This record gives sequence, C-alpha cells and structure tokens, in this order.
Amino acid sequence: MYEKEESQLTNYKNSYDNIEAPLELLDEAILNGFMKGKSEKRKNPLMKKWVFSMGLAAIILLGFFSSIRLSPAFANYITVIPGMEKLVELIRNDKGKMLAVENDYYEKLGVSKEKDGLTVTIDGAITDENGLLLFYSIETDNDTEFYVEGPRLHYGDGKSVKWGSISSSEGEVHTEGNGKSISTGSFDIDLKQPLVSNELVLTVKIKKDSKTEEFILPFQLKKEIKEKKTYQLNKTVTIEGQKITFLDATIYPLRVAVHIKMDPANTKKILNFDDLRLVDENGEVWNKIANGVSASKISDDEAIIYLQSNYFREPKELYLVLNKIQAVNKEEAMVVIDTQTKQILKQPKENIFSDLIVEDDQVVLTMQTKNKFHYTPFGEAKDRKGNVVEVPETSMSPRGGDERVIEFGLRIPELQKVMNPISLELSFFPSWIKSEAKIKIK
Repeated sequence: MYEKEESQLTNYKNSYDNIEAPLELLDEAILNGFMKGKSEKRKNPLMKKWVFSMGLAAIILLGFFSSIRLSPAFANYITVIPGMEKLVELIRNDKGKMLAVENDYYEKLGVSKEKDGLTVTIDGAITDENGLLLFYSIETDNDTEFYVEGPRLHYGDGKSVKWGSISSSEGEVHTEGNGKSISTGSFDIDLKQPLVSNELVLTVKIKKDSKTEEFILPFQLKKEIKEKKTYQLNKTVTIEGQKITFLDATIYPLRVAVHIKMDPANTKKILNFDDLRLVDENGEVWNKIANGVSASKISDDEAIIYLQSNYFREPKELYLVLNKIQAVNKEEAMVVIDTQTKQILKQPKENIFSDLIVEDDQVVLTMQTKNKFHYTPFGEAKDRKGNVVEVPETSMSPRGGDERVIEFGLRIPELQKVMNPISLELSFFPSWIKSEAKIKIK
C-alpha cells in the first residue's frame, strides 16, 4: 500500500549508509548554521561571511536516516497527512523525534491566520512534560521575502507559559503550482514546568519589507502527554583526575535529560561533553541534541545535558557512553582583553588567540588551531567590575578560507562606555580529556 513512500525512504537511507558522520561534527554543523545566519544580517566589513559547506551539513543530517527504522506506520504518515514530508525535513536529524512521529505521538493542529498576503499555519505539535515542539508553515507569493521574529507563547487566559528558551529551525522553501511558496519551520520550546493548560496562544511577528505583522494563533492540544521515565544513577567517574557525577537520567518523548555534577575540587573547568550518548545492548546509539537546546547550565559545577530520546524504544539494557570532554584549566578559563589598548591581556597557555581588532562597537579576535574547531569559544562577557556585558550578536569566519584560522566577531553596544578590561568566559576550547566511561542506566 505504501510501496512508493517506503521505497523513497529506503533510497534516502541507502544513499547515506556509507557516509561517515563523526560525532563531534554534529553540534559544530548546527552551530555554524546559526552563526552564519547571524553574521549575514550585518554588513560590517570586519565580519566576513562564512558559507559553511552545506553539502557536509546535509550529509551529517541525512545520515541519521541510516538509524531510523522504516515502517508502514511511518509511510502512512507521509502519505495520509498533507505536508508531512515537509515536517520530516525538519526532524530527520533527530532520531527521537522521528520515532515520536512514527509512534503516532505527533498531533495535527492546522490553525491558520492570513494577513497582507501571508498565511501562517501551526501545522502540528509534539509535546511532553519538558518541551513543546511546534511545526509551522508560511504561505506567500513566490517573490515575497520575509523574516520571522521571536515567537511568544501564552495560555488561553493570558498567563505566560514558563519556558527557558526557544530554538527555531527552518526547512526548505517549496514552490506550489498556484504561484505561491510555502516555507516551513519549527519552534522547539524548552519548558521550565509542565503545561498547566492545553489551551495555548502562539504570537509570531513577521517582517515583510518595512512592515511588521503580528499573527496571534490560538490552539488546543488534545493528545495525552506521556509521562517521563526517571532513572537514579548517582555514579561518579574520574577522567584524567576530574570527577564527574551522573545524578540521574530522565527520558521524555522529545529528549533525554542527563543531570551531571562536577566536583568543585576539580582542577579543570568542564566545557562540553562532545560525544555523550545513549547506547543499548545492540549497539544502537542516540546522540546529543543537534538542533535545539543541547544543555542547560545550573551552576559552574552542575548542568543538564540533552540527548535524543529513546522513549519509544524499550531496550533491555541502556548505557551512557562517554569518550571525549572539552576541558580547560580553571585558572585559564577566561580570555581578557583591553579594547582601548587593543591588547589580549590573558588567555590559555596554548596562546591560540591573536590579532585583536576594535572598530566602533565591533570586536574581532582570531583563533588559530592545529585542526578544525567549529565551536564559538566565548560565552558570557564581563567588565572590570564583574558586570555582565551585553553581546547581542556574534559571527565567525575562516581567514583566507583556512578553517583552522577563524575570526570571531562580537558586537558590544556602546563599547566605548564599557569599563576595561573585558573578560570573555570560555564556553568551548580545543583541549580535551578522554576516557572509556560507560554508565549503566538499566
């Protein structure tokens, strides 16, 4: 009955079965996409655009088809629900979300509003106690350009939904036969507490030309929200002298939240768990979240790491496996610059940062590494008195096409008023500790 759809999905799978997709490149590819999008919004000559290899990104994303079990139920969704193939484009890099769709946990909504030649539709949702994933589409004339601005989410009675962050993804633009184009996307909303009502309102602003239209779309969730599964771990591993405790793992339909805590006595600051993953007894792998919130910081020594969800699989055995962690000596976990004298006052002993450039409200630093490192190194910025400095925009680009020499740009509003020196916290850095850690969940 679904031979055509099954064949199409199988062809996708076979096309990418033999392509290597190193785990450490997953976060990098998505991060580069975000940084490219941000940098293209500005015309500052200091901020060169980095056109990341879209072929590589596509290979990484599509490679996940190799681990998705094709089934008549999934082919049924592709055939029966209009626009479902566009939804698959948005989630094909996340095995857990694909499994949620396959297991009939996707809820079709179809709520639309039309204004000034734009039609915005909330196509559907996947919901759990920890997150809300909304899929939307926007229909326009073929030659219409527009920008989607920050969405807001409220309950039907006007009260705010308690959420931590919203990540957005954009799919391809599809040209229809009626002279219209349909753009697809999704909003991945990180909930701070479970929804207290199924009556919700999404507000989206869309800028077209010089005009901004606000679309208010009320919708109702009807599917029963599946309960989380929590496993207490309380297991400590020591990696090159650094102690890390895995407190618990909570499995939701949209993602798995791994609660970790570092020993305050550690000599290194743990920056990023590059390849933390779930592995079952058959060797099937669920990697880190590649598009969306991948971690939540609780404190300098405590965090939540998010993995793709195995909620709709019930393995006999399940493990957390870890081999590689970005880490830097605590006393070197900061880059200190003086934007008046244009000097780098402090950095890690590797001395990979150079060429500080300051122009108006733009600051540019060059990072040179032995191998490609596609992470943005800088997190929070603070002034001389420890006050947080606003950095609303960042960019990254290779110098002369060499991806081992990266220029990082930061826009700091009213830079001349900021008290020097400025401290840039390191969030990522090309220095690792390695292990063969394997923690049993069940």
